[in-house]
Amino acid sequence: MKSMLDVSDRIDSVLDRVADTVGWLFILTTIVIAFDVVTRKIGYQMPGMGSTKLQELEWHLHTALFSFWLGAAYIHNAHVRIDIAYINAKPRTIVFAEFIGCLFFAIPYCLLAIYFSADFTWEAWVDNEASPSSNGLPFRWIPKGCITAGLILLFAGVLSVLMRSVVYLYGDPSLRGRATPAVIASKVEASS
Repeated sequence: MKSMLDVSDRIDSVLDRVADTVGWLFILTTIVIAFDVVTRKIGYQMPGMGSTKLQELEWHLHTALFSFWLGAAYIHNAHVRIDIAYINAKPRTIVFAEFIGCLFFAIPYCLLAIYFSADFTWEAWVDNEASPSSNGLPFRWIPKGCITAGLILLFAGVLSVLMRSVVYLYGDPSLRGRATPAVIASKVEASS
């Protein structure tokens, strides 16, 4: 069980590093958006970089940002979750529900989404897909590839949470503190 927890820690470390590194794109995205807004407002258009290209660059950067943060968001429980059923539940019950959710919903979803998004990316690569706008950006496979990469990172995050849940539920009680999934971390801290 300790080795499973070590693997989960390594996955978490990689996901955090990816999210921290890609997080710098937020600054670039902000600059691109501000530049686009200001240049459109004053009527200035930089040669070769019209508003269409800037707007497409904005959503390409957004795609990269949110795709590469998926895995880290999941391991830190920073994603949207409706916890009505968890309000009065015990930590062990919550972790068991997370375990079942990972095993029967999140893993199959990730595998299916990765399969279809990889095909989606491959077709864009083979067809050399570009913007439908004549003055848009080429290489549409790049943001589509970011979606596939993000889903792979999400899958890694789901595996990490699944491993932590297994150790928390069935492992040595001495490992329980280290194995606590983020979904119950606040409840465990509040009860101690």
